[in-house]
Amino acid sequence: MNPADGVIVLDKPAGITSFQAVERVGRLFRGRKCGHAGTLDPLATGVLPVCVGRATKIAGYLAAQEKEYDVFFRFGVETDTGDSTGREIGGTPGKVAEEDAVKTAVAGIVGEWEQIPPAYSAIKVAGTRAYTLARQGKKVTLAGRKVTVHEARVLSWSQEGFRAFLRCSKGFYVRALCRDLGIVLGVSMTVSALRRLKSGPFRIEDSITLADLVAAGKRGEARASLVPIGSALAGFPRREIPAEAASAVRQGRSPAPWLEGEEEGQEEGVVVLTSGEEGPVALVERVAPGTWKILRGI
Repeated sequence: MNPADGVIVLDKPAGITSFQAVERVGRLFRGRKCGHAGTLDPLATGVLPVCVGRATKIAGYLAAQEKEYDVFFRFGVETDTGDSTGREIGGTPGKVAEEDAVKTAVAGIVGEWEQIPPAYSAIKVAGTRAYTLARQGKKVTLAGRKVTVHEARVLSWSQEGFRAFLRCSKGFYVRALCRDLGIVLGVSMTVSALRRLKSGPFRIEDSITLADLVAAGKRGEARASLVPIGSALAGFPRREIPAEAASAVRQGRSPAPWLEGEEEGQEEGVVVLTSGEEGPVALVERVAPGTWKILRGI
């Protein structure tokens, strides 16, 4: 595996898109293929996993893991995007949601429920991104999606708004939550600050700022910040297979013959196949007893 294959746990700065952040990382790795594992809006900061080289093959699986956020909801203003970068479209000047009501509303979002994504999102509608249609002034109607909030609590409250901690599933939109909480509380609100603290196994404490990464790149040390693919997949169950099995799997053959006897108590979902010093070989899934599907070669 190329030493430039892995994941940069970037602390994305505010003011740039996730795509722009990926572009800047790509320059440091001399044009190697790069991609992010979970979009952050321009307003947002924090953990943005940037996959480099062969790690781009696992980006979608990393993005599917749960995330944690520290967010500030400001009272009194409603924007078209749901955050402070948008155009003001309404408001309730001077109106404040009481602290007890806020705490009750936030606690009430824990669980699985259906969320309607915001119009300004990257979801495609008949092949076109929803945000493109929204910017053109067209009406955007999106279907609800099941999301799960594992934990939600108010960190602080003031007359200006409140700060909350959220731990939630893939596909959760904080800006949509702002809209929905505003309706429940009877107060216009907008997201004025958002920081992603965790994405899958990657934590803010282990991230590197873009400025520090660029500085490391100038010293020829950017690779030192790469998390190996095997470590990036630490949150997934894994199965060790011999070298001959790894070769067969890379050719598209089923790993089932080498996984016999491991059916009892087998974890559901995605499993990482690894082979000795070679490390991760593929992501697979058991679809029936004795039947395995190769999801992605690595």
